[in-house]
Amino acid sequence: MFLYRFEASIEDRTIPIVILANDDDKAFKLVDSELEKFYVKKPDVKDLLLYEKKKVTQSGGYVLDIEVLSKR
Repeated sequence: MFLYRFEASIEDRTIPIVILANDDDKAFKLVDSELEKFYVKKPDVKDLLLYEKKKVTQSGGYVLDIEVLSKR
């Protein structure tokens, strides 16, 4: 299993998305699925970037500091 950190550009915002999946293909599909679940209407994603991919053994995580992420 892998833990993925994506960033999606939606309208004028950058949204961090964290996904747990077996492979890259499944991770990208899950991004769409999670966006559909979170928003009433799936937003138009201008850009989707994969920033990090970590192999998960017993533990792992990401720090999502919105202030730092917004300055990229």
